[in-house]
Amino acid sequence: MRYRYIAYKYSRQGRPDAAFQSAWDAFGAWPLQSTILWRPPTDIYETPDEIIVVIELAGVTEDDMTVTLFSDLLIVEGRREQAALVDMNACHQLGIKYGDFRSEIVIHAPVDHDNVNAEYKNGLLRITLRKLD
Repeated sequence: MRYRYIAYKYSRQGRPDAAFQSAWDAFGAWPLQSTILWRPPTDIYETPDEIIVVIELAGVTEDDMTVTLFSDLLIVEGRREQAALVDMNACHQLGIKYGDFRSEIVIHAPVDHDNVNAEYKNGLLRITLRKLD
């Protein structure tokens, strides 16, 4: 798992005009999306001294995830690989999400970016952010 702190606020980049200019623009935008991101189930709670984030990432290795902390946002992203399906005759149910994932968690309180603890155990990533006084 890689961790980094970026000392500025996170802002989304995007077109200010959300509407497409023409039907052709709308048609042309679909093929540009090469990957569909999924968001893993996440619990966020707060104590008097900490903000705690727990993310369910069963089947993801620590090398396949990155934790990035901006001053106002925590981003956890990575990839869960699907095992190769050998000699599959039929598929009866597909409910597990595979591929790239991204979870963005807004941080409403100032936190100590040098005192971040992340633990990955039994498929759960637990990130503890110590609040500043």
